[in-house]
Amino acid sequence: MNRKIKVFLFLFFISFVRSQDSTPKVFYLFKSDNNYQNTLNNLKISYNKTKNKKLIDSIAELSFTHKDWENSIKFLQMSLKIKPNSKYFFLLGAASGYRSLEVSIFSSTKYIKIMKRAFQEAVNLEPKNILFLIAQVDVLVSIPSIFGGSIDEAKSYIYRIKELDPIEGLIAEGLFYEKTNDILEADKTYNKLFHILLSTFNSCSDSFLIYLKKSRRNLSYDIGRIASDYELDPEWGIFALSFYGERHVLRDSIPLPWVYYHIAKLEKMKGDKARMEIFISKLKPYENDYPSISSLINGLIQQ
Repeated sequence: MNRKIKVFLFLFFISFVRSQDSTPKVFYLFKSDNNYQNTLNNLKISYNKTKNKKLIDSIAELSFTHKDWENSIKFLQMSLKIKPNSKYFFLLGAASGYRSLEVSIFSSTKYIKIMKRAFQEAVNLEPKNILFLIAQVDVLVSIPSIFGGSIDEAKSYIYRIKELDPIEGLIAEGLFYEKTNDILEADKTYNKLFHILLSTFNSCSDSFLIYLKKSRRNLSYDIGRIASDYELDPEWGIFALSFYGERHVLRDSIPLPWVYYHIAKLEKMKGDKARMEIFISKLKPYENDYPSISSLINGLIQQ
C-alpha cells in the first residue's frame, strides 16, 4: 500500500480518539448469541429457497441490530441494488463505518469508501434529514481528503443543519471543533447551545421532552455528554441522559455504561455523592466488557 495512504489511514483512526468525546462505539458478541444465529440461519435458508426481497431486508436489519456488520453490509447492498432508499444507504454507511473500526488499518480502506459513498447517497435522497447531515459532518471532518474528506464541505453541512434546527446546528458545529481538536471553540459553541436550550425551553419541561422524542435518537445523549464533558448545566444533562438511558435498546450505538458514567459525573458536579455512587455501582458490571471503565470510576472517586 502506498505510504501516503498508510499515513492518511492512521490519521483517520486517531481522529476518533483525539477529541473531548471519549465515548466508544458499542459492541455486541453476536457470534455467541444462539438465538440470533438461529434466526439468521433460518432467514438465510428461507431466502435461498424463495429469493424474497423482504427476507433480504429482514436479514439486513436483524444483523445491523446485532452489530454483525459483515452480514449487514452484504444484505444492505443486495437490497439497495433492487430498490435504493435513503434509510438503507444510511444504515450501510453506519455499518461500514463501524466495521472499519474493527479491522486493521490496512483492511479498512474498502469500508471507508463504502461508508462515504453510502452517506452521500442518503443525503442526496433526503437532503433535509438532520441525522444524515450530521453523519456527513462527522465523516467529512474525520477522513482524509484522499477518501473524500473536506473541512469546507463539512462547514457547509453545518450551515445547512443550523438553518433546519439551531440546536442541532450548534451540536454539529461543536462536533466539528472537537474533531479538529479546537476545544476552546467547542467550549464556546456548547455554551451557546445551552444558552439556546435554556432560553427556548422551561427547565426540563414537557416541551423539551417532546423535542427530544421527535429528534434523532442520539440527540439526548449528545446533550448530556456535552453537559458532562464541558461542565454545563447538570440538571439538563441528567434529564437528557436519563431520557436516553430509559429508551436504550440493542440497536443503539452508545454503550449504556457511558450513560451511567456521565450521569455520575453530573451528580458529582451537583454535589450529590450518594447519587453519584448509585451510578458508579451501575457501571461496575461492565468493567470486563470495557476495560477503560475502571479508570473512569477511579477518576470520579479520586477527583
